[in-house]
Amino acid sequence: MDCRPEQVGAAGWHFCPDPLQAPGAQLRALVQARVVDEITLLPVHADLVSTPDPRLALHVAQRIARDGLVGLAGRPASLFPGLALAAAAVPLHIAAHGYLPLDINGMLGPFAGFPDDFATLNHGDVFMHRTGVAFKGRVVQRATPANLPLSGATVEIDGLWPTYPPPNVMPPAVMEPANLVALAPGFYRSHAAATLARCDFIEDLPQTKRLLLPAAPGTQRLRLDNRVTLAPGMPLLIDAADAARGEVIGIRSVDTGLSDDQPAWIELDYPLRHLHRRQAQVVPASVPATHDPRSLSRAALAGDPSAFLTIAAPWPALSLVRIDDGVNPLEYQRIDHYATVADANGHFRLPRLSRLALFRLRATHPAPPQPLLLTIEPDYGLAEQTLPVAFE
Repeated sequence: MDCRPEQVGAAGWHFCPDPLQAPGAQLRALVQARVVDEITLLPVHADLVSTPDPRLALHVAQRIARDGLVGLAGRPASLFPGLALAAAAVPLHIAAHGYLPLDINGMLGPFAGFPDDFATLNHGDVFMHRTGVAFKGRVVQRATPANLPLSGATVEIDGLWPTYPPPNVMPPAVMEPANLVALAPGFYRSHAAATLARCDFIEDLPQTKRLLLPAAPGTQRLRLDNRVTLAPGMPLLIDAADAARGEVIGIRSVDTGLSDDQPAWIELDYPLRHLHRRQAQVVPASVPATHDPRSLSRAALAGDPSAFLTIAAPWPALSLVRIDDGVNPLEYQRIDHYATVADANGHFRLPRLSRLALFRLRATHPAPPQPLLLTIEPDYGLAEQTLPVAFE
């Protein structure tokens, strides 16, 4: 300890400061990032920053600053005493109102001179994805009595802008083709890259099972009345009688503690997205072949309701597609198109959409001679947005 004399007027004393702590022994940022809206490219204010590691969560504190800066703080030497020899995982979870939760994995270190040598794990700018918004509206003909509704009008998205056009650039000059499909219930996990392909999906109806216990969203285990024919890797159609709740998820493991005609626990590849009630039908299935593969053109986050493709896909509406990223268990999604036909009263509805700054809506009808083109800005603060479509 180095001491020095201090003198103020007639008073004098020896000042002996504590030695400076090594960087790795100080309370400091372990991991940090800057969260940005992928559409506006503006900073996002996070509501919660945490870690999914329950051991680490006891010893770190969240930090949320201006300009979208977030991170976790702790004492590296106490948390990771072996950081000089081996890297340590520091997963980060970020939540913000109006955005999908974001999970980022990263490795801290190693640092040969630890604890004197230490640097924060910095993820830089990370993009947050907006939650989706559905669209509804009515197609009418103006200058007619009571704005005559146009039944049978075709309404579709035929162009899109992932970000806002630059200043002094005409939007049509940078419009992209609408190579996208809607997913139900939405991606189960994040994919940096993946291939989607339409499935031949064969249900084994004679072996239909029943849920013995209700299964809440987020649950990854099912209690079924029997496990006859079930095996890991087999896809299950859960809630087969309810199109709105139905999900197709692969089996990760099967409890074989009892005979196959007795109740059994089934663990799924992914957590459920919907509530499935007791006695819901669960049908084992097989996928003998896939067709018309397409690649993602944009990385996806878990929960995204839209899949952006490199080229348009010829899949019929409500087709089941298989998603394969080459690393994680196969994923199954029901697809729909951002195109529909207005009913007898001119009303229409489009699936949930996300990750776009603008899109172009095209409406056509045999009566008006020219198509109607509307540039729409999604309002992600709404669950459902109304679009007035009126021919002059």
